[in-house]
Amino acid sequence: MIINTKKQRIFILFLWLAVISIKETAAVPSPIKEEASPSFTKEVYRITRTSSRIKIDGVLNEETWKNALIIPLNYEVFPGYNIEPQVKTEFLLTYNTSYLYVAFRAFDPDPSELRAHFSERDQIQQNDRVGIALDTFNDQNRAFLFAINALGIQRDLIYSNGGRNVDASWDAIWDSATRITDFGYVGEIAIPFCALQFPQKEELTWGVQLFRYYPRSKNYLIQNNPDNRNEECSVCKFSKITGLKAIKPGKQMEMDPTLTGTKSQQRENFPHGSLKEIKSDIDPGISMHWGLTPNLTLSGAINPDFSQVEADAAQLDINTQFALYYPEKRPFFLEGLDFFKTRAEAVYTRTIADPDWGLKLSGKQGKNVIGFFTARDRITNFLFPGTQGSTSGYLTQPSYASVLRYRRDIGSSSTLGLIVTDREGKDYHNRLLGIDGLLQFSKSDSLDFQLLGSHTLYPGNVSETFNQNKDGFSGTAFSVLYSRTKRSYYWRGRYYDYSPGFRADLGYIPHVDFRQLEATLGYVYWGKKSNLFSPMTIESRFGQMEDHSRHLLERNGRLGFYLEGPLQSLLALELCTSKKVFNSTAFNQMFGNLNIGIYPTGDLYLNCFFSLGDEIDYIHTRAGKKLQIISQINYNLGRHLRLSLNYNARRLRIQGQRLFLARLAEMHLTYHLNKRTFFRGIVQYSDIKRNTELYSAEVQATSKDLFTQFLFSYKVNPRTVLFLGYTDDYLGYGDISLTQTNRTFFIKIGYALTL
Repeated sequence: MIINTKKQRIFILFLWLAVISIKETAAVPSPIKEEASPSFTKEVYRITRTSSRIKIDGVLNEETWKNALIIPLNYEVFPGYNIEPQVKTEFLLTYNTSYLYVAFRAFDPDPSELRAHFSERDQIQQNDRVGIALDTFNDQNRAFLFAINALGIQRDLIYSNGGRNVDASWDAIWDSATRITDFGYVGEIAIPFCALQFPQKEELTWGVQLFRYYPRSKNYLIQNNPDNRNEECSVCKFSKITGLKAIKPGKQMEMDPTLTGTKSQQRENFPHGSLKEIKSDIDPGISMHWGLTPNLTLSGAINPDFSQVEADAAQLDINTQFALYYPEKRPFFLEGLDFFKTRAEAVYTRTIADPDWGLKLSGKQGKNVIGFFTARDRITNFLFPGTQGSTSGYLTQPSYASVLRYRRDIGSSSTLGLIVTDREGKDYHNRLLGIDGLLQFSKSDSLDFQLLGSHTLYPGNVSETFNQNKDGFSGTAFSVLYSRTKRSYYWRGRYYDYSPGFRADLGYIPHVDFRQLEATLGYVYWGKKSNLFSPMTIESRFGQMEDHSRHLLERNGRLGFYLEGPLQSLLALELCTSKKVFNSTAFNQMFGNLNIGIYPTGDLYLNCFFSLGDEIDYIHTRAGKKLQIISQINYNLGRHLRLSLNYNARRLRIQGQRLFLARLAEMHLTYHLNKRTFFRGIVQYSDIKRNTELYSAEVQATSKDLFTQFLFSYKVNPRTVLFLGYTDDYLGYGDISLTQTNRTFFIKIGYALTL
């Protein structure tokens, strides 16, 4: 066979690397001295059943707990490596036909040092907390995680792909209670089996991991099972729990009626007109969840409230090459989100802007995962990707969006999948078909790949306005990643090939017409327990990108140094060099990034990011010098009040003169009455100053924007909620001072009814 194309050479390179990795034996020493992996047999625990129901009140006084399975947490796995922890923690487990019951005692030499704050659900990462992760299919692929802090604030998420992917948007309905005591804190958790998915067998064995985070000078992680840093798959390391009999997964119906009211006003003839009412609605809606089978759920929504009550994090949209990304926050689209995740973001539900109904089917049966949803959107958003940048637009005509996802587990921790997306409208369609896979060759080596193909037809006015092909056209996207992860080193090889005609209108892919090859090598020094600074990582990266006409787009190299120290401090330093071609002009660039974060106390977090060096002025295709500073302060004033301040400043200079200075400030102030109720105020302010003499087109010398939101929230659970809120926007530019442009009052009531 004659190897005469770049694709063939790249394929042979990846194949060669895979073979070398798989064939590694003790007779062939590693190029980096590697500490021997610990060899532990996975513990198998047998749980016993109780006939009684436990009151979840944080008081372990039921007789049942005396006979429950006791599991101690005997291993500190970070920063230490499978050493004896400095604090004692024990879990107790039992179950009945409806619930898995988990209790714990977390001992602390000084309970006054507990980091415990009231917060919104899922926002307890920097608190003392404990939890349990369950691999209910025992397939070392997907796991459900439940955690609580010392005040009973809940966090739940789903691990997939062996723990490589995390879906924190998943919200289950479960019960928990805690108490702070003179020896630490204790708690109880009741996880309903109807909230989980698992096979139906006479006796079940699940993967299980019990853990405790103990944040002090460092964020200590303590577990019931030891770690192996030579294994990339985290779910593969779980212990086992057996003895679960006569239990059934969820096959119930849940109805979530909602009532949403809004009243909006907008200023006519800005800036001197008056505020006129443009919308005043009271919209009832309903969402339904029906367990067709114990592991397959059908969800539907009729006239639903798809709106989000939380404001997006503000971003500076100036001198950017590609479209900004905003995370999904709407409950209907968040449900089962991990089923639709692939290497390329072929599904990005924020493209569905204003749907009036939706239908979703998702679940796992044996080794098979299936996900499907369809929705009707009142408007049609477009993202037009390119080689040098992306543009966006929309039509006020409706469209129908549908996604089908299928994935099958192969072996112990590998998967193969299929994805189909389709968006249809008048004189318009975008259809996408793709396959993907994760092949785990060993505990340290994996190959992740995806191949997508699309066919697109735009309406005539869209093609003309946005310079798109007037006829139907096709394209492909291919990506592959080979990864090896060991305790003391890692390396990765990536390759991307996105053709000019590829479109994923239901996804977020703003860049096409490129081929990119990238290699990364990193070394990790863990040090000893007595070391003040550890771990320390040194990473080098090299990449090259060309378009499909073989024109260079970018060649870059990066050297990074990352260090963790006392007070949970982090220092990251990156030095970068590149040759970048934009609009047929080559730019030689050098820049550096520095990131510093620290917890001076358990209530205060400080972070600052600096970026300094060369940057392109994308409007005029010329070289410039950038300076960017991003700072963050999080301060808990007691257990109920939290203040967050964020500041982002960007400056670009051209030939010694300032082209622009953009500043963005954001403040969140939240007061929690208890774990269900809070008041929150958000203020976002941006200010951009431009040197008009350096712009080729007319621009405003100054522009300002102010956004405020005030919200009252009461949540019994993720779907039984009450929101009352107010938002408004102010705009100012040139000689016009900040003037209110619109304001909205809203109320939302939701109730979860289980049948």
